[in-house]
Amino acid sequence: MFISCDKCKTKYKVDESVFKKPTLRVKCSKCKHVFTAYKTPPKQDDAPYVLDAAVQKAAAPECKVVCICNQKGGVAKTSTCLNLASSLSAKGKRVLLIDFDVQANLSLLLRCKNKKSFFEAMGDDDGDLTKAIIKTKHGIWLLPSNSRMALASKKYLNQEKFEYFLREKLERIKKVFDYIIIDTPPSGDFYTLNALLASDLAIIPTQCDYLSMNGVSHIVNMINVIRNKTKHKLDYRGLATLYNPENTVEKVVYEKLKTQLGGKMFNTVINRDSSLQESHIARLPVLEYDKDSKAGQQYLALSEELLEI
Repeated sequence: MFISCDKCKTKYKVDESVFKKPTLRVKCSKCKHVFTAYKTPPKQDDAPYVLDAAVQKAAAPECKVVCICNQKGGVAKTSTCLNLASSLSAKGKRVLLIDFDVQANLSLLLRCKNKKSFFEAMGDDDGDLTKAIIKTKHGIWLLPSNSRMALASKKYLNQEKFEYFLREKLERIKKVFDYIIIDTPPSGDFYTLNALLASDLAIIPTQCDYLSMNGVSHIVNMINVIRNKTKHKLDYRGLATLYNPENTVEKVVYEKLKTQLGGKMFNTVINRDSSLQESHIARLPVLEYDKDSKAGQQYLALSEELLEI
């Protein structure tokens, strides 16, 4: 097979046996550029999958809406969204991902960057989100994000009941899916508030360090305010991510987190795993990148816990 440097375009003939995984990091001997070679070339973005017909025919399943949120960044929110959705899909569940983060990292990982987003659907399509939803090659559906999402707070923040926009728009779509999972920004802004008020469960991923404990407190306080002021029945669970079981400090903080959340922690812990970072480069769910990876098996276990809630 042939691979090509994506900088100088030099081509190399290689034996497929060198690929122990779907991707391989290689260095061009001509220009010294390091790039990712693919055993199977990645497909182009799938065309938008219009759900109108499916919505009309679907019986209403007991769809659960889950938002992944923490006001602190770098705690594996996006990784958790993608890999939890992939694990649920592997169990035969129909899953919609909603990228509600202006950074659009989830859309990037699913090769749907710069596509129509919630913002365009609200403006151009009169709030019909089915016109923006894309079916990806991983068996997961996606409502993408893009840079224009940053304009939403300016446009809608003063409108009446702006915090319920997403909740209202999901009512039709919920008939098609078993789970809707929302990736939120690291802030308590327009999108996080809409996501929380549309959800049945908030998953709070967190590293086991002191500053992350503070971030968990902020989002729990926000959830409690929402529950008290709106009577919205929103449950939550903490999830330890990027965890190093050999680190004494992390083990101590993990125990403190369980106490802080009153036992509202998933039993599953997501360990720090190089396969997870490599899967980002390949833009694949970790189970597709390496089905035997520690993180992949842990996200499968997390999906099983979620199914039991």
